[in-house]
Amino acid sequence: MLFWSLLISSLVSFCFAAPRSDSSPRVVLDKGEFVGEINGTTNCFLGIPYAKPAERYRQAEPNDPYFGIHNATNFGPSCPGVHDPTPNATFYQDYVDLVNSELPGVNAESSPVSEDCLTANIWTPIHAKPGDDYPVVVFIHLGAFVQGGSTSYNGGVIVERSMENGTPIIYVSINYRLAAFGFLPGKEAKAAGVTNLGMRDQREALRWVQRYIRSFGGDPGRVTIWGVNAGAESVGCQMLANNGDDEGLFSAAVMQSGFPLPLNTYAQLQSSYDAMVNGTNCTAAADTLECLRHVPFDTFSQAMAAVPTESRLAGWQNIIDYDFIQGQPPQRMMTGLISRVPYIVADTDDEGTQTASFLSSITTDEEVAQYVQQLALPGISDEETAEVLRLYPADPAQGSPFGTGDANELFPQYKRLGAIIGDLEFQGWRRFFLNVTSEHQPAYSYVSKYFKDYPILGASTVTDLLDIYAPGTLTDYLINFVAFGQPDNGTGIYWPRWIKSSPKILSFTNDSVPVEIIDDTFREEAINLVVSLNLAHPE
Repeated sequence: MLFWSLLISSLVSFCFAAPRSDSSPRVVLDKGEFVGEINGTTNCFLGIPYAKPAERYRQAEPNDPYFGIHNATNFGPSCPGVHDPTPNATFYQDYVDLVNSELPGVNAESSPVSEDCLTANIWTPIHAKPGDDYPVVVFIHLGAFVQGGSTSYNGGVIVERSMENGTPIIYVSINYRLAAFGFLPGKEAKAAGVTNLGMRDQREALRWVQRYIRSFGGDPGRVTIWGVNAGAESVGCQMLANNGDDEGLFSAAVMQSGFPLPLNTYAQLQSSYDAMVNGTNCTAAADTLECLRHVPFDTFSQAMAAVPTESRLAGWQNIIDYDFIQGQPPQRMMTGLISRVPYIVADTDDEGTQTASFLSSITTDEEVAQYVQQLALPGISDEETAEVLRLYPADPAQGSPFGTGDANELFPQYKRLGAIIGDLEFQGWRRFFLNVTSEHQPAYSYVSKYFKDYPILGASTVTDLLDIYAPGTLTDYLINFVAFGQPDNGTGIYWPRWIKSSPKILSFTNDSVPVEIIDDTFREEAINLVVSLNLAHPE
């Protein structure tokens, strides 16, 4: 998501607290003691290493036993990545201002970065102690696998709300390696076993939670993994890892605006590896990967930022390595090689508008056809392209932001592109996930129309987070799901399980009827087409 670097930088939230004293919360891990802070009615413990210090292009290793007294009142550094340029459009800055107004108490300071970044942050109820066995949610941050960090959101908001609701939970957020540090493709990375390191970091963090969450008052048998955008795709890949064997690391999952998509293989993105080697003057090295391990940080970062993207997905992405990700995710799902835990999958109504807003050079039918055939669905025929354009017409009233008539047409074809991108990248794969798994495990879904009236972008991708971290109605459903494995728990509007024969989802809006049950059949013919074409032409 090109825009989210700007939004992420505005969402850094800290653990505001009184000065540390003898009353500061403490937790004992092994023979070490971590001293946190009180934040309202919660305790927070920040920046705790969940693995040994990360070495470039080495798999994360479990932490050594803790000793001594440790200050856990500051976030650890974020993992380095690639930051997108800030959009110049006024409506983007207005959007950031909206976010800041909706999330009181945020701090726009940026977080320092370091390759030694594998840390976790834990918020607990203020009197939590070992044996309380509170359910746990582990949040995996967004950022397109190239940016972001665990400092972006204040987990205390959710824990405080859970206490107000009488269903206390514990919140954990984690860092994982990003961009070329965490998602290096190529045959050399494959041979060394260092592909998908960011995903492997997440797995190590989940193992850490199993080892230590009891010390914070949590129940290792009730851990929900929750992600947004790239974090949601990560959740899906964690469900698919090890042929669907979740190792008991989690018992439920939540995916917002991201799902397991068709992926490139490590070999298809060999050019990204080669570009790193060329950009760091490692071409003459006998072992180019070993050379990359020792390139100075600044030189490495500059080379990483200069690497072009590949195909429809960015150059730094989770890839099929036939190890952590053992095959195309959709095919793995269809053959049942996925963890059978309860889950929620969700989208916003206008997922594609942010990406579409960067495509202002595409303004004619012919240019849209070229975009679809060369970038969105490379390899499809002229006839298939024509059918996509028939089902996604140029009429602004049928485009995204949906339901806004002729308004919000930023440039000719903008709303048409928004509709195609939103369905191809998001709505189609949400519905596909439900279709192939819901008969085997409890499944729930929603679409968020929050901020539908926002100019140009509408209910754009991950705007539902503005309700969760407010907190709002979605927060309560999330807490119920973490605590009980179902989102309504007999309170609020009934949330039906998604059933293939009669698919129902919740729709959330800012209107006078804020929540309603709707049929999950909108744009059915068009969505079925783009998903089937993507399955036939994965990249």
